[in-house]
Amino acid sequence: MGIRSTNKKYFSKTNTGARTRNFFARFRSTNAGTGSDGTVSPSPGGGSPSPSPSVSATGGTTSTPGNGYKYHFFTSSGSFVVSSAGNIDFILVGGGGGGRTVDPVYAGGGGGAGGYIETTGHPVPATTYPVTIGSGGALNSNGGNTIAFGSSAVGGGHGGKGSGPDAIGNPGGSGGGASSNSSDSGDGVSGQGNRGGYGSPGGGRGGGGGGAGAVGSTESPTGGGPGGVGKAAFSGDTGIPATYGTPGPSAGRWFAGGGGGGTWRTDYGPTAASGGAGGGGNGALGPTTATAATDGTGGGGGGSSQPRSGSAGGDGIVIVRYSV
Repeated sequence: MGIRSTNKKYFSKTNTGARTRNFFARFRSTNAGTGSDGTVSPSPGGGSPSPSPSVSATGGTTSTPGNGYKYHFFTSSGSFVVSSAGNIDFILVGGGGGGRTVDPVYAGGGGGAGGYIETTGHPVPATTYPVTIGSGGALNSNGGNTIAFGSSAVGGGHGGKGSGPDAIGNPGGSGGGASSNSSDSGDGVSGQGNRGGYGSPGGGRGGGGGGAGAVGSTESPTGGGPGGVGKAAFSGDTGIPATYGTPGPSAGRWFAGGGGGGTWRTDYGPTAASGGAGGGGNGALGPTTATAATDGTGGGGGGSSQPRSGSAGGDGIVIVRYSV
């Protein structure tokens, strides 16, 4: 014996199919998340998936300029402490390489910029992350490495001096410019920087230090080679305050510029070689002193002249940003 329906409104023997469709139409009207194909989707009344929670963290000097990001700046070693996990973007810049002390015959090459690393969408669980800032290299010295989030931005190489192997300039994040070597210079680390520029055969004009964005320039009749340009942080992010980095050829704040090469005397060229955008120091020109690289940029130091020494490289930096 079959089961008889007692609900003749929906299940009478006449027009059963039409009334059944009417029943399910009414059912769908009270469940906005059910699609016409029977699949279930979130209700437009607020049932859509929530975005991942934003990072919550402390450490360094912070800035929230209202552009949708919060920034943390580390110009000295410290800790980035995450209390709520998420994804971050970060930049690491190593310390810039130093210029050289005075040589009695040859001009010195400019120091190479510290290595530049930029990473986006990096996941950070809730924990404490140590941050080590590389120091700028003193005269005749490479810059220090900047280390955070499992990455290491290598310090820049110091400039070359004199003749022989020492004239080439040291390798580093970006390499130092050469002194009397017209065919070789310090190499940069792949993915972090570039090589330095070449010097003049007689050593009167040094090559520029390499920058994150370009090789150091080779010397020319006007003087030592300018330093290679650095890079604009986060492709020209204008939310970074003007207290960090330097202006550059395009929008944003620039970091990791190479140091300008030295010019031994003014009769070897009338113009002091400029440091690359991103904090590179200018090279010395005869009695004109080299200018120091800018701390917190990883810029390379300027090259030496006769009778002036070159300049030290700039300390590195770590920048972290995340959506708020």
